[in-house]
Formats: sequence, structure tokens, C-alpha cells
Amino acid sequence: MAPPEGVTFMRRAVIIVCLAAVVADAFYLGVAFGRIFEFQRFAYELPTGRNVVATFRRLLHLQESRGQFQQDLWVAFAIGHGKSNGYYVDVGSADGETISNTYLLDQMGWKGICIDPYPENMQHRTCQVFRQPVSGESGKTVKFRAAGILGGIESDLGKYKDQLSKSPLVEFVTATLDEVLEKAKAPKWIDYMNIDVEGAEFDVLRGLSLDRHEVGSFTIEHNYETEKRERVRGLLEARGYVRVRSWEVDDWYVHPSLAGQYKTFITYSTRE
Repeated sequence: MAPPEGVTFMRRAVIIVCLAAVVADAFYLGVAFGRIFEFQRFAYELPTGRNVVATFRRLLHLQESRGQFQQDLWVAFAIGHGKSNGYYVDVGSADGETISNTYLLDQMGWKGICIDPYPENMQHRTCQVFRQPVSGESGKTVKFRAAGILGGIESDLGKYKDQLSKSPLVEFVTATLDEVLEKAKAPKWIDYMNIDVEGAEFDVLRGLSLDRHEVGSFTIEHNYETEKRERVRGLLEARGYVRVRSWEVDDWYVHPSLAGQYKTFITYSTRE
């Protein structure tokens, strides 16, 4: 016995709606896949096969960025090639979960250290934490503006110095990055180092012996302060490191052994 005409119509309507939903979802996923794939091809210069895998991982929310400008994805996909046993150093780590360039790396199984006088939300991190400022000189007493993610050593503060003039001043004794790495028993090869210390980036690098430790990749904040930025560039290029990206307020450098995978120097900024 045939079903009533009304039931047949409803069945057909449901099937059509379901098919339309499948087509719409497929279209959405296709557009999203293409957008992520093209961005990663442009920004990270990933080979096609690795880019396809990385794109699916992002599309399925298996690897989501916590970095300010997706620095963590660059390191995970292009520098680490998805490895689960890398090592990082995060200088000026600030909040351990929000706007963190290394949170994702912890989730992938990497080891590392976070350095900040006022670290926050570190309870779910697996890294070693050092609660002090680093400098090119050990044992130096400095005044530090306690101002959250914008905090820094008073004498080195750049573009935000006037804005932070009413923030609390706290005294700290500095250590060099070499000293912190020694305490942490860091390996000779460090896959990734992030330096974001509101104007003191060059001074931090002065305390790092690049013959004792080699770094696969750096992301170093410059905040468009030309003189400080060029001093950092001169120091690193003198040791063979190559600037491969200028991405928003950061410059991205790689070890000379990794420079060959980058065909073009890319500058990207939304600053007007």
C-alpha cells in the first residue's frame, strides 16, 4: 500500500533540505579549507602535502593558534614540521594561555621555559617558569613597570613609556639569558625563541651566546622602533641568521640551515 500523498511530499522535502544542508556544509568547508591553505602557503611556504595535513588539522580544530599573529602555527608547521619533541624559550611570556606564542607547543608535547617577572595563567603549562627579567648584564638592579602585557624595564620601554608612567615601579635583579638557560639545562639546539619585552629585545640578545646555543627560529617584537629593530637585525645577521618575515610588530628569523626553504622575504602589516 502506497503512503499518503502528504507523507510522500514531506519525505521528499526532508531529503531535499538534507541534501541542501550537505551541499552548503561542503561549500563552507571548501571555502574555509581554501582560505587556510592559501594563507599557509603564502605565510609559511609549506610544501603542498604538509600544507594539506596542516590545513585539515586547523579545520578540525586539532591545532588552534593562541599566538598574537599565529607565530605558534608557523613554528609548529614550518619549523617543527609537526614534531612532538621540540624545545622553546619564551622571553616575556606574560599570560600563559591568552595571546601566548608557546601554549600550542606545550599541547604538542614540546618542552621549554617561560621567562617573565609577572607570569600569569601558568598552572596548565608544562614549561619551566623563571620569574625575573633578563638582560645583557647579570646582577643589575633595574626598575620594572608592572603593567601586564605591556610591562617592561623602565629604561628600555619604547612607544608605551608615557602611557605606563603611572604603573607601579618594582625593583628586580637581572640575569642573562645564558644563565637562565644553564639553570634550565636547556639543550644546545633550541627550535624556537620568542622575545617580546617591550623595547629590551636587543639587550636580551646581548646575554645569549649563539655559539653555546643555536636557535632554529626567532620571533622578535620590534613595535616599529627602527633603531632598536636594526640593532637586533645586525646582531643576528652577523651570526648568519636570516630574516624571512616582517609580520605585524614582529620580525621572524631562521637559522642559516633553514633559510633555504624560504624563497621570498615577505612583509605583512595592517598598520596604516
